[in-house]
This record gives sequence, C-alpha cells and structure tokens, in this order.
Amino acid sequence: MYHPDALDPIVAFLRGIGIGVEFGPGAQNGFLPGVNIHAGVIHVDPHTLAGSGDLLHEAGHIAVLPKRFRSGLGTDLEVDLHRLIEQEVGPGIPDDPILAAPYQQGELMAQAWSYAAALHIGVPPACVFFPGSYKHHDYEGQHPMERWIERGTHYGPMALARVGMTGPAGLFAMMNAGNVLPPYPVMSRWVQE
Repeated sequence: MYHPDALDPIVAFLRGIGIGVEFGPGAQNGFLPGVNIHAGVIHVDPHTLAGSGDLLHEAGHIAVLPKRFRSGLGTDLEVDLHRLIEQEVGPGIPDDPILAAPYQQGELMAQAWSYAAALHIGVPPACVFFPGSYKHHDYEGQHPMERWIERGTHYGPMALARVGMTGPAGLFAMMNAGNVLPPYPVMSRWVQE
C-alpha cells in the first residue's frame, strides 16, 4: 500500500466529519482494490488497499453530495450519484448548483476535495496521487493530477467553490475579492448538509 502511515489519520479525519469507515470483508469487490461503499459507509481492507488516499477520494464523492443521498451510495459512486439525483429532480442537469456540480463534475470535485483533505490532515498529497492512480503510471516527479491542481488548471476546485465548500483560488480569488470564504485548498466545510 502506498503511504500506509497516512491510513490512521485519514480514517480519524473521515469519522470526525461524519463519514463512516469500517474495516473488514465489506471492502471486497469494490470499484478500487481494498475499498468499497455500502449505504454511504466506506469499507476498507488495509491488506488489499492500493493507497491510503483512495479513502479520501471515495470520501470526496460522498462529501460533495447533500447528506440525504448518502444511504443510497454503493460501489459505483458516480453511477449512484446520477441515479439518486435523477430520482429526485428528473433527467438532465439539475437547476440547483448543489446538485448540478457533482452531477457534472463529481470526479473532479472528489479529486480536488481529497487533495485539500490531505493538506488539512497533514499527510502528503502523494498518498492520493500515487503511481497508477487515475490511470497515470509513467510520469516523472509529481503526479499529473496533483500538478494540475497546484497550477490551477484542474476544474475541481472551482466546482467546490461553486457549491460553497471553499472559495475560489488563484486568479479567480482576486476577481472575487468580496468572497467571504477562504480560497481553496482551505475548505469552509467538508461535507454538504
């Protein structure tokens, strides 16, 4: 496992913000090795987990959705997210930005959320962005996703700002000088209510 030392702080953080984490056989047959979701609770098997940061990424998918949807989330979070939102508001992109952003950019939001969470916890972002994660195997130095987030060329932070979980960063923060939320990667809230 990449960054096994980050697992305990990650689990403590997730439980502290109200995202359930359980250890045991429920982690089998998940979307990622060693991690699965059942009714909005993350199940983990540290022996088969590829990287401790995979928990942060899966938690990011859970965190950006309003709490009322959690119990309907399972193994394929992206598919479940679309199904649950469509059950509530019908097909197509929702009018409500709180639902539209994860509906359109849930994966990017989870990536940006997990990066911000890693910094907040004090674990290296490399625990989220490790060799093989996000289909990037061969690269030199920093993982491409991590680099895109830090350079401001990743769409996830702006989507998080659009739903009020953080403020805009970089040039967007300067253009939005009256924004009362701290700029990304500082989060004003970790989960949607």
